[in-house]
Amino acid sequence: MRNQTVEKIGVTGHRGCKAYMAENTLESFREAFRLDVDVLEFDIHLTRDKVLVVMHDDLVDRTTDGTGCIHFKTLEEVKKLDAGVKFGQPGLRIPTLREALECIVNEGAPDMILNVEIKDQRPDCIDATIAMLDEFGVLDRSVIASFDAQSLLYVQDNYPHVKTQGHVPVFMVQYDPRVLDRMYGMGVPLGSKRLPTEEDIFEAVKFANDHGIQAWGYHADNREQAINAVKFGFTNITGNDPRDLIAYLDEIDRRCGK
Repeated sequence: MRNQTVEKIGVTGHRGCKAYMAENTLESFREAFRLDVDVLEFDIHLTRDKVLVVMHDDLVDRTTDGTGCIHFKTLEEVKKLDAGVKFGQPGLRIPTLREALECIVNEGAPDMILNVEIKDQRPDCIDATIAMLDEFGVLDRSVIASFDAQSLLYVQDNYPHVKTQGHVPVFMVQYDPRVLDRMYGMGVPLGSKRLPTEEDIFEAVKFANDHGIQAWGYHADNREQAINAVKFGFTNITGNDPRDLIAYLDEIDRRCGK
């Protein structure tokens, strides 16, 4: 298949800059700001006492010095966890969404897109997330993401003005093709066993384009991966370490807004 052509390509910092900063921390976000990423991606859960926090996993075991499910912990308990010690950066904390948005509004670029992935699929988590994004005046530059099609349908039905980002159908749970009708972005993984060949990736990009959806590729973490990712025609590419990706797009004058 022939290469797709996209004039300018955006760069997303995955959980900030998770390859070399403790993921989903304010420090990781600040590094993404320093690199001037176009999109900041992060994840949302709801604590036992109904506080929105920035965290990827249901369990705190992988990224902190604690154990157990974050949904069963109070904010006070969550704030006692060290979110950096397992990454060699002790003393970092799990931020609330409010703290993250204060940081983003005060320190990030005013046009930076927020790719907010809902990991806690309960409607009260979705509702509270959208309400807080609106409170901070960033809802118009936010894209709500999920691997769960029913969660995206909930957003699309109840908040039709809010952009949503899903994934190639084979990667989504509770898939319903109706979700495609109002989807803004579609995540397409690079190097996945479910899309093992370049032809498979090109077909996934074509599928997105045929449905009027932007194809967002992930992840390109070094120069070789960046060069490879560009040829597929993504409008946006995510990096765990976006430095080489940014440098390459600048080199070929394909960086979004630059």
